[in-house]
Amino acid sequence: MHQGLEKDYAFLLSKLIPRHILSHERQAAVRRAVTGGNRIDMIGEAYRAMEELVAKGVFLEKDTVRRGDEVRLAYARSGSPSRITLVMSGSEWIRVSGVTGKKEGILPSVLAGIISSLSLNDSPRTMSRRLEEILDLSGSIMPGAEAKMLLLQELFLHDKHLEERIKNSSWSETSKNEFYSRCFDTGAPYEFVHLEGGPATHSFFTTEPGTRSVLLVPLESKESRWGVLEVHLPGDEHPDREESFNFFLLGQGLVRMLENNKHLEKMVSIDRLTQLHNRNHYDEQLPLEMERAIRNRKSLAFLIMDIDDFKMVNDRYGHDVGDQVLKLVAHGARDHLRKIDLLFRYGGEEFIALLPGAGKEAAERTAERIREVVSKLRHTLEDGREVGVTISIGGCIFPNDAQKELDLFRKADDALYHSKREGKNRVTFYDAGGASAY
Repeated sequence: MHQGLEKDYAFLLSKLIPRHILSHERQAAVRRAVTGGNRIDMIGEAYRAMEELVAKGVFLEKDTVRRGDEVRLAYARSGSPSRITLVMSGSEWIRVSGVTGKKEGILPSVLAGIISSLSLNDSPRTMSRRLEEILDLSGSIMPGAEAKMLLLQELFLHDKHLEERIKNSSWSETSKNEFYSRCFDTGAPYEFVHLEGGPATHSFFTTEPGTRSVLLVPLESKESRWGVLEVHLPGDEHPDREESFNFFLLGQGLVRMLENNKHLEKMVSIDRLTQLHNRNHYDEQLPLEMERAIRNRKSLAFLIMDIDDFKMVNDRYGHDVGDQVLKLVAHGARDHLRKIDLLFRYGGEEFIALLPGAGKEAAERTAERIREVVSKLRHTLEDGREVGVTISIGGCIFPNDAQKELDLFRKADDALYHSKREGKNRVTFYDAGGASAY
């Protein structure tokens, strides 16, 4: 399909494909597909017709390109600049490509079973195990294959042995590594790297003895670039078409797993009114952020923010206005935090912010900026009156001020109490010598 007609398979089969060159059986099948008008039948016949034309030497199969769940098969006419591109979804490709061998038929159902087993009650440890189950399927595609995954979005792992199979990296770091960046740059569904018997010196993973080559499958969707599936292979030869396709399918399974998990996490971790993270997410995230701070040898700032005299707003203007004020404060605070900072609605009119890597001075500046911004916010009533509030903030620093979750909360809460006692609308940070105002 060409010049904007990629999805018009009826036009492709009727006008663009040289049907007179096809076998009589294929011509009849093409006519039936066009008459029936079923999309999958037309895609299947277009694919089979193009494969027959490739076999006859009329066309050359140039590229197989994947963009998210979309697959494009590009064919160039021999001795001519004209091209035909078949565009379909990954699931449509599975149905029409003829990859239906025994192992290949089992793989989609196994993947579907693992992915569908996700639930709202899953822990990060359970998620890690499910990812490992998918990676283990590589051995059923090719004996001796060992799959690993490089993630561009951080996932906390709770099993030490998984750290050699699943690693985290930033896009800025990965894009500088040609070993990985090339698989994104080409637009191909996978990239084959022959190691010539040596170690994968540019891989972030340890190469097993006997690994001769690596297959890299970019993990992408329309919304996100998740990372790379890195399959260590025992042989020198490129995996055959069916094996390559199934490694691609494995990568799509990982993408679906990660996206489904992200969706479920959002369902259970977001406060509906303010769209901030909720108390449940705070309970899960705080120990993980403390663990990350220890691992990276960085500090973690802990802020508790409370709207001053919020009960008076509800009593005077009603809870609907109170809800609007809560949203106003939440958005004002969120807009003045970094992308890596986390903001939670802890309960009622109380919020907690976690600032990874921030020391006391930086955290104090951030807290003061939020306090000042909130003090200037106004909610306008229908009669033109304006409602404004202020917030008091208490803070402390991990690990300098406290090393345990409960101690962090208590010391920040003590500092918050000091802010309230000293007149509200102020910032106070915990000081071992006695809480001191900003």
